[in-house]
Amino acid sequence: MVPFLVNTTLTLLLVCFFAVVGIFGAPVQDHQDTPRRLYRRADSFAITGAPVIDGAIPQRLEIRELRKNNAQWNLYLLALNRFQQMNQTDVRSYYQLSGIHGRPFTQWDGVPLVQNMGYCSHTSNLFATWHRPYVLAFEQVLYGIVQQVATSILNDTNGEYQTAASTFRHPYWDWAALSTDGSPVLPSPISGSAYIILDLPNGTLTINNPLFQYTFALPDLAAFPDPPFNVWQSTLRYPSSQNGTATSQNSLVSQQIEKSQSTYAQRIMNLLQAYPSLESLHNQIHGLIGNGGHMAIIDYAGFDPVFWLHHVQVDRLLAIWQALYPDSYVEASAEPTGSATIPQGAVTDVNTPLRPFHSDTNGSFWTSAGVANVEKLGYSYPEIQGKSPPEIKAAVNSLYANSSGVTLTRRDNVGSVKDDVAPQVAAGISSDAPLEAVREPPATGNYTEWLTNIRVAKDALEQAFFIHIFLGDFDPNPTIWNTEPNLVGSHAVITPYVMKRDTLRGTIVTGQIPLTRALRVDEQKGLLNLTDEAKTKEYLTTQLHWRITTMDDKEVPRDQVPDLKIAVVNANVQAAQADDQFPVWGELKVQHDITNGRPAGLAIEDEL
Repeated sequence: MVPFLVNTTLTLLLVCFFAVVGIFGAPVQDHQDTPRRLYRRADSFAITGAPVIDGAIPQRLEIRELRKNNAQWNLYLLALNRFQQMNQTDVRSYYQLSGIHGRPFTQWDGVPLVQNMGYCSHTSNLFATWHRPYVLAFEQVLYGIVQQVATSILNDTNGEYQTAASTFRHPYWDWAALSTDGSPVLPSPISGSAYIILDLPNGTLTINNPLFQYTFALPDLAAFPDPPFNVWQSTLRYPSSQNGTATSQNSLVSQQIEKSQSTYAQRIMNLLQAYPSLESLHNQIHGLIGNGGHMAIIDYAGFDPVFWLHHVQVDRLLAIWQALYPDSYVEASAEPTGSATIPQGAVTDVNTPLRPFHSDTNGSFWTSAGVANVEKLGYSYPEIQGKSPPEIKAAVNSLYANSSGVTLTRRDNVGSVKDDVAPQVAAGISSDAPLEAVREPPATGNYTEWLTNIRVAKDALEQAFFIHIFLGDFDPNPTIWNTEPNLVGSHAVITPYVMKRDTLRGTIVTGQIPLTRALRVDEQKGLLNLTDEAKTKEYLTTQLHWRITTMDDKEVPRDQVPDLKIAVVNANVQAAQADDQFPVWGELKVQHDITNGRPAGLAIEDEL
């Protein structure tokens, strides 16, 4: 089994909530006092997670599933809103916890910095495991606030809110799951409005939507010196401009996420079968959500509320991997870039301290070994809890397998075929909406998987950028490439705000964009026959294209991107013979002929 290296190559301001006694009873105490009541801190903030009540380990739920539980949904939004208003000087405030990831590059919980950068581990074998106690700390503080909110709800005559509070865990956003009821992949509470209406036992309440944005209480140019982040008072997604009047373009973000959803699902399937590259997949979401805003820049990403939903999803995928491959976890590796506490080049392993996260009040730190078992941390996920590996595979297949190139299902929408082919997702997220008739049964026997392999220097452009993969003609306007009908997928390279080119110790990152599903769509149109490998290679030679843009939608010539190499690989695959099995992949073969002689294409003499 390939080691899981996680690609070594997430104008009411709740005033009414605090002031309106008629709905909640006595107001909750001032948020600046909250941490002292929630925790008794000694020398260190002990990250222990939310407590388990009566021995039953709660599950972290997908945000659309959590929303079905009205009491937990209300508690989540009310508590998150209050969390965001905590005094920014408090170590457990939303501001300080979010700032651990990058800016303001200051000590958190007394842990010194050895480099002027964020604590987060990226391009590292510690990527996924470092973020686990990070999310756990956020969940722990939020859980405490949820308990306070629950005790303040009036007319909770049957204790519904108290019960809901006791089992609360932070939700995840499954960006690979497509609802067939017409609702967007990016749930409307995240992107729809700056305000949200809650249906409470004693009436309705309109509050600032804490999932829409985070607003900084104190402008601090020293903490955020980088333009335009130094003039933005709230987090932004795909900002409309680079000045202080910019607004989020959530509708464009939603379109981009919708367009690439099937790619996410295919990449999850590949991740859990053949390509253990979680960080690469994670980067794509950061890029498409941020697109020049906070989520696209490592230094500022943690402040966007969607960051936390995204990283619970990343943790979920790690947990699924661990359940399927318990002997494959973190292996020793040198740090390509390092972090605030890890020098560049240092060798890290499963016992490396995950600073700045303390496991007790005495100053001990969590390690990857220490956070390996999620149930010991007080939570689990629906796909793994109490399930055997075959049952886990069946759950994964029900969610994502129909987005592979093996089975195609097309929605009854207007647009290009490529834009409309989409999976039917199970596990309570999909509905019985009508589907058009282009549906094929899963393949049996052997078939061929095709992928684009991407290799590039992380600091190639000294800023974040996209690599777009197309199959067929595309519009020359780069501002619409993330929603172009013939786009197969966009690979995002996310960076800190300052990423100087290091030609001596440059970090190479990799990614994969699956091609099989897009090829099957073209096969449905009579453009090729996938059983003929030679003809498929000819087709890809003429129809496969790649382009590069920065996060402000400006094109960069392919031959001006250092160390960029695009390759095509394929593998013979034995189709799964049952719902609780995965396909079995054969050896990957590099098809040099497809990319040889093209700008940034892998040449005959190049190694992958």
